[in-house]
Amino acid sequence: MPIILGRRMLLVGLVSACMGLVLAGTETAQAVSVSGRFGLWSYLRDDSVDHVQVVPLLNLNVGQFAGDAWRFESTFRGFTDFQNGTRENTSLRIQRCLILYTPRKSKLSLRLGQQWLSEGVGRGNVAGVWGRYQFSPKTSFAAYGGSRLSNSISLDESVPDQGIAAGVNLRTNLYGRNLMLSYYYVGKDGDLLYNGAGLDFFCDRNRDVTIRARLHMNLEQGAIETGQLSVYWQTRPDLLVSADVRTQTPRIFEDSFFANFLEDSKTNSARGGAQWTFWNEFYATGMGYLLFTEEDMLYKTRAGIGRSCVEMGYVHWLAADKGDMDGFYGELHKEKGKFTGRVGFDYSRGSNSEVRPNSESQMIFAGLTFSPCPMGALGARIEHIKDRGSDEDIRALFSLSRRFSSVKGGQQ
Repeated sequence: MPIILGRRMLLVGLVSACMGLVLAGTETAQAVSVSGRFGLWSYLRDDSVDHVQVVPLLNLNVGQFAGDAWRFESTFRGFTDFQNGTRENTSLRIQRCLILYTPRKSKLSLRLGQQWLSEGVGRGNVAGVWGRYQFSPKTSFAAYGGSRLSNSISLDESVPDQGIAAGVNLRTNLYGRNLMLSYYYVGKDGDLLYNGAGLDFFCDRNRDVTIRARLHMNLEQGAIETGQLSVYWQTRPDLLVSADVRTQTPRIFEDSFFANFLEDSKTNSARGGAQWTFWNEFYATGMGYLLFTEEDMLYKTRAGIGRSCVEMGYVHWLAADKGDMDGFYGELHKEKGKFTGRVGFDYSRGSNSEVRPNSESQMIFAGLTFSPCPMGALGARIEHIKDRGSDEDIRALFSLSRRFSSVKGGQQ
């Protein structure tokens, strides 16, 4: 318990230090800029329990608070859940809080604080330091390390000890082809939890073909964690063809009981699709998806027709327990002035087993967004859902968002 409390105090202290540096810097700054976004979401659900969930969010950024090179960025989110009129759960979380140092003429840039990392095989929420050195316009090297966290820091709960995380990332561009080599390490109390290396590739040099590939290895397990190859081919101006093959194993750290089942949870899949614009913005689209398991080969197919603001189609798939399912879907969206509207439906019929009779499920939804000004919007979406057990559920989502900036036009 003292260790957990100590880590919590350290993390909260790090956040407080970031904000303190910002406040101190603003006293002497000449051209401080403040920007961000405020959002409020309310989610209502009427089923066995009447839920009303309220989620406020604040994104606050302060630029040039200690010179042109310094910037502060943060994101805070709250959550309150009312069930049958009684408040059951309330939380306040810090999703991001960091100071950025990015001098214009320097090859070095730094980030200090709580941040979400996506560096090839290295990904996750870390409270620590990240740095990048730009050797040339085409080549850069990044390194990072710190305390590994869950998705966010809760201000009303202790922060569990999830170990430390560190990694490096080398990016380069060779003849129009982007390559990224990465390494990621996670440890806890001197024990190795995860040890991985990754290779990512992206090429769009040929204007008609885009290729993405990645190979992420779990070195501790001696196995492929993610292997993927995606191709997008604009064969003609009116025909786009895409294909994707993938093998993936969930990332489970060594301190988890489920690490013994990594190989059993591995999935292999393949997907192919095409979209053909045949007349006056009208298009036909199709997709096939295969999922390979140890015992079965599951599939899903979709075919549709549409235009810029409407699409409808047919779906057929084989469920995990060998039940054939058929479905129809449709969606219409329209923009007019400051309003954007959407309506649609999703209907399916079939059986999830060989002995169960056919059943039906459906969802009908409608949504409307109103933007009274370029930096603000109001939204609402209502859904009527009927599942296979004939239970009905009505859900509604209401939103309010507002961007703000101390710079005219909202530009930093």
